[in-house]
Amino acid sequence: MHPEEFENELTLLTYQQNGNEDEFHEAYEEAIESVKAELGEYHGLRIDGNRVDTDDRFQVTSPGDLDLEIGEFASGGESEVDAAVSAAEAAFPEWERRDVDARTEVFRTAADRMRDRKFELAATLSLENGKNRTEAMADVDEAIDFLRFYSRELERSDGYRFDTGQPTPRQHTTNLLRPYGVFAVVAPFNFPLAILAGMTTGAMVTGNTVVAKPASATPLIAHTFVDVLADAGIPDGVCNLVTGGGSEVGRPLTEHEDVAGVAFTGSREVGLGIERTFREQGKRGPVIAELGGKNPVIVSDEADLDGAVEGVAKGAFSFSGQKCSATSRVYVYEDVFDEFTDRLVDSTEQLGIGRGEKLETVVNPVIDDSALERYRRITEQARTDGTVRTGGSVIDDDDLPEGRYVEPTVVTDIPHEHDLAREEHFLPFVTVHPVSGLREGIEKSNDSDYGLCAGIFSEDDEEVERWFDEVEPGMCYANRTQSATTGALVQAQPFGGWKFSGTTGKFAGGYWYLQQFMREQSRTRVE
Repeated sequence: MHPEEFENELTLLTYQQNGNEDEFHEAYEEAIESVKAELGEYHGLRIDGNRVDTDDRFQVTSPGDLDLEIGEFASGGESEVDAAVSAAEAAFPEWERRDVDARTEVFRTAADRMRDRKFELAATLSLENGKNRTEAMADVDEAIDFLRFYSRELERSDGYRFDTGQPTPRQHTTNLLRPYGVFAVVAPFNFPLAILAGMTTGAMVTGNTVVAKPASATPLIAHTFVDVLADAGIPDGVCNLVTGGGSEVGRPLTEHEDVAGVAFTGSREVGLGIERTFREQGKRGPVIAELGGKNPVIVSDEADLDGAVEGVAKGAFSFSGQKCSATSRVYVYEDVFDEFTDRLVDSTEQLGIGRGEKLETVVNPVIDDSALERYRRITEQARTDGTVRTGGSVIDDDDLPEGRYVEPTVVTDIPHEHDLAREEHFLPFVTVHPVSGLREGIEKSNDSDYGLCAGIFSEDDEEVERWFDEVEPGMCYANRTQSATTGALVQAQPFGGWKFSGTTGKFAGGYWYLQQFMREQSRTRVE
């Protein structure tokens, strides 16, 4: 099997190409009602194949409707982390000994189960973290892609095992990669299925075992994923799930003496803290972390402004900017600055704001109260230090349920050096800046601690080629109207960053991702 034979899931596009998009929406809306009927239940921890209950529990409600209870969840602590790590450690030797086909069969089966349940999974996402239906289904598709692509890559390389021949008479040599042991996997709320599935599958398909901690805002979809793995035949102890807070679960998990490696997606501060503590403990295993972005877009005077406006609006405001890949700063040539900005403002004001499950929603609720307070703080700062061209307010609308709704916000007159143009906010908030030309645009794009995604809009091929050569992110998009900086596909567009946007320079969904979960061993046998 060759790399070009991999096909992404692309559920909505497939329905559209077959002329039956209405069936997609009907199936999604039926799934919303079905999932709603099952909400509100209690969910224990998942350790060594068993449900573990705790006295401490926490409630999760939908960010788009605070009266809608998602469920009640066990809150773990150090003792539960110890039990989960011990179970993973005990399961590791036998799991590593399984041959490649036996391991990948579990994940291929899980991918098939997820295909069968994809509308249920998408509906769960919409209700739990507020994603609209198209973004929720894309999250599910990406998770399926990760399971299939990583399984294929492991099979294609024969588990990264190579017969290196007979270098001298009677010496037979083999070179291989072997798993480290127990991995801690700490997943975020914004892609709570795709990123969780990608990190855990990367660890487990290569022979490691896992203790996973999902974001406290999105534990239900994590439980559903673990159910899928169990149904697909994952052995007890190979994948353990401990829900709870960062201090109670995340810290004792990542600092546990028997954890050999960490896979983390989240904030720069937390990720670098994990890496620093891991090294201070004297551990040599990997910390595979994706740590956010402050993603720039350049709009040239040679750009198709219709496409640029569409790409920036979608990149900045879909899922309310709660993506590490979201467009957050735009550098526009002076000659077209006013026209582009006016049109971006007009386009932004047309975006539908509402509950994720509503068809017209583009800008969904923000995830929690801390995000709401952060929005209030930065928009007030923008009014003081710059010009808020549109947005900037928390929405109080009788037509919406009680939830965390905010306006997508476009800001100008903010200096490039200002914190609003340099810090990651994870909100529907974008700053727009005039530049004299490509050179200044590239310099300011690169003048950041982050290097995740970047975009350009220009019909001048020489500008685009120069930009590709000189810009400093891991992921580059030219003239991408579907979204200037977001929406990467597994295999085609591996996801990761440079600088402080990541710790390894090897990207999720790419050809060099799995090797990070393994270490090399050379074997020589003399006859």
